[in-house]
Amino acid sequence: MKKPDKTSPEATAHATGSKNKVTLTIVVNGEPVSVEANLNAPLNTVITKALAESGNVGQPPENWELKDEAGNVLDASKKIGDLGLASGVKLFLSLKAGAAG
Repeated sequence: MKKPDKTSPEATAHATGSKNKVTLTIVVNGEPVSVEANLNAPLNTVITKALAESGNVGQPPENWELKDEAGNVLDASKKIGDLGLASGVKLFLSLKAGAAG
């Protein structure tokens, strides 16, 4: 009996197990933090992880906004995969205007 080809798509997808994962670099107060995220999870999960990793716990996650390198605010309720974010992307996390008071 022939063994299955180890390079078949089924074998590859099963072997990696992390094809839905990306590692994003989130810059929080000037400090880069690497956050692993699931492409099917909403972007707000990345905000929570980045704040915890960087020790910024004084403000709740909903008071923060995530921007891309061009300065565009990203919708935190959308799935990471739907936003087209890939591993290595650098995003910037900052307090929303008026949230510090």
